[in-house]
Amino acid sequence: MARNAPEKIKTKGGHNPRARIHATWSPIGQKMRRTATLRGLGAVLAVLLVIGFAADAYAQSFFDSLPSIHGLDSATFAGDTIITDRNGFQLADVGNHGDHRLAVKLKDVAPIMIQATIAIEDKGFYTNPGFDFGGILRAVYDNLKAGHIVGGGSTITQQLAKQQFLTPEQTVSRKIKELALAYELAQTYSKDQIMELYLNKSFYGSQSYGVEAAASSYFHIPASKLDLAQAAVIAGLPQAPTEWNPVLHPDAAKQRQTEVLQAMVRANFISQEDMDKAVAEKLVYQAPVNSFLAPHFVDYVLAELRQLGFKPGVQQLNVKTTLDWGKQQIGQSIVESNLAANLWRDRRGQLSSGLVAEDPKTGEILVMIGSPNYNANGGQINYTTIPRNMGSSMKPYTYGAVINARAATVDTPVYDGPSPLVYKDAYATTNIYNYDGKTHGVLPLKKAMGNSLNIAAVKVELSIGVPAVLSYMRNIGINPRIPVPNANGQYRIGNLDEYGPSLTLGGYPITLLEHVGGLATYADMGIYHTPEAILSVRDSHGAPLYTTHENQRARLALDPSVAFIMAQIMADDQNRCMIFGCNSALHWSDRTVAAKTGTTDNFKDAVTIAFTPDMAVALWVGDILSNAYTMVNNSDGIFVASPAVHSFVSQALAGVPGNRWYTPPPGVVAGANNSWFLADTRSVAKLPGDNPPSPTPTPINFTVPPDPGTGPVVASPSPSPPPVVDQYGCVFPLVGPKPCH
Repeated sequence: MARNAPEKIKTKGGHNPRARIHATWSPIGQKMRRTATLRGLGAVLAVLLVIGFAADAYAQSFFDSLPSIHGLDSATFAGDTIITDRNGFQLADVGNHGDHRLAVKLKDVAPIMIQATIAIEDKGFYTNPGFDFGGILRAVYDNLKAGHIVGGGSTITQQLAKQQFLTPEQTVSRKIKELALAYELAQTYSKDQIMELYLNKSFYGSQSYGVEAAASSYFHIPASKLDLAQAAVIAGLPQAPTEWNPVLHPDAAKQRQTEVLQAMVRANFISQEDMDKAVAEKLVYQAPVNSFLAPHFVDYVLAELRQLGFKPGVQQLNVKTTLDWGKQQIGQSIVESNLAANLWRDRRGQLSSGLVAEDPKTGEILVMIGSPNYNANGGQINYTTIPRNMGSSMKPYTYGAVINARAATVDTPVYDGPSPLVYKDAYATTNIYNYDGKTHGVLPLKKAMGNSLNIAAVKVELSIGVPAVLSYMRNIGINPRIPVPNANGQYRIGNLDEYGPSLTLGGYPITLLEHVGGLATYADMGIYHTPEAILSVRDSHGAPLYTTHENQRARLALDPSVAFIMAQIMADDQNRCMIFGCNSALHWSDRTVAAKTGTTDNFKDAVTIAFTPDMAVALWVGDILSNAYTMVNNSDGIFVASPAVHSFVSQALAGVPGNRWYTPPPGVVAGANNSWFLADTRSVAKLPGDNPPSPTPTPINFTVPPDPGTGPVVASPSPSPPPVVDQYGCVFPLVGPKPCH
């Protein structure tokens, strides 16, 4: 019997399976196909997610890589430092490397300037989102047609983004960044804010950054005063500031001006008639000028700004200084004319001069003339701030120190002799002479000072010791210096025991500014003020950044009674008549002024100092070459410097009552012949260490010679070893009040 054959099985579709259970048409195959499809979709979704996350990460990274657009303010842009005098008169516009950047608020820009900018740069400025898509397409077409990048279709917002944050390179990546930043700017700032930033950031040629600098440079007016013709010229500059510079290329500038005016007509900002008038207007263009008024003072202010932590010429600063431009002009004229009148005294060398004046009540510098001509050979050196020998004009500090020490009064007799006065220390012997080589008997201390007697001055100094006098000077801001060996023109501040008796004779140099500060201490009855050149510093919006405080710079350095007595000695013409004659240039017939002269070795320097309650002033004239060059004989301070100081004080204080003087403080008492004494020291019969011969020599009749100044004085060597005590107990160098016999 045959085996039974199995029943043939067919699928619903009529197919013989033939064991193809995984065929695609099979149920299992269809299931597998669905599974594969789902897996494929999942893989695609995963890839898309990865790409999405990557794109998001890239976008996030891209925007994170862009600089922050927050906190933009035109006042924080790099810009000019404007320096004015105390009354707001502009002395200097200090830019960085000659560039000028001046920020201005939008409300202070002429509206016609804003319209001109919009018309030529971005007519859709107030409606676009920071970029102009149509402009970009047109730029792409132009670039493709040219075969290279010829333009970018940038809006004002895009230009601001490029100027503030990006480099000027022409690449696609930079353009993408520019668009992104422009969009962010448009979302963050108002249109007026963006316009203000753009007008202050743009470069307009002639080293002028910002519309205010451009208006000032080309037309010498502020941006608020620009008319249509001027605004059209400036508005056309940012795209090609050199090619269209009106100073360099006036014809090209005129053509560009016309293009701007035509754009303004198309934008309905102006009429055709307005355009025709603007085109016909004759404009005068100014070349950039970088000249400073009071240049030495401006240099001094810039240095002080840097000490305060500012960056002048980079930061936009408005600096109000202490200078009085009116008085500065008086001083400049007098210094120049006085130097011209004395050039004959120094035909072989080179004569220069400096003058500084200060308000003694505040320490504010009113006048600073560092040299007669800033542009002359050696003229850029500020001779009010470098050490010079001041001759006998240093003596008022010695006499003040002795009175303050109660070692003498104004009437204490001083023997002007012997001649020479021999001073010995461990290493050298110094012979001290009066100017005329003679002695003048015994005089009251006030007349010894008034007549500038060298022998008497050294005796007064040694009565309390050189270190005591030096400490007195340093207390009021005066720092005599010692030359550094083998270092041409270099000085150092020495120790107290390094100075010799020529200190009182001006043998150790100080600066004229220090000198006037010391005088101002007398003039303000003992109150010392640190000299100040800056009243305030503000940013371009007027916000205060620094304000001086005169009380914080002031301290009581001297007994007011001592200051008053010194003022009385220096203002009394009778105290100096023996040598200078009465009614000399040191005497004012219409006002009370304290004054003193000084002259150095071989007439190298001539000085006159003076003060009133309202002003302290010091004038120096001298040869600026080596010590081989000096003025001719008899070129004393009374002749070379005093007439100029007399004229300056009279002119600078015109209108100030001449009888303004000091009320005696409680610590003084009056005596005969305009003598004033400390209330606790009304009499000192003898100067410590002074031994006049017996009988006392009778003062000689003396014909008035030229100003004695200091006479020929040689600075004493600076001893470095410790003092030596001899077998008799005498100490050398002598620093105490007692002499050695």
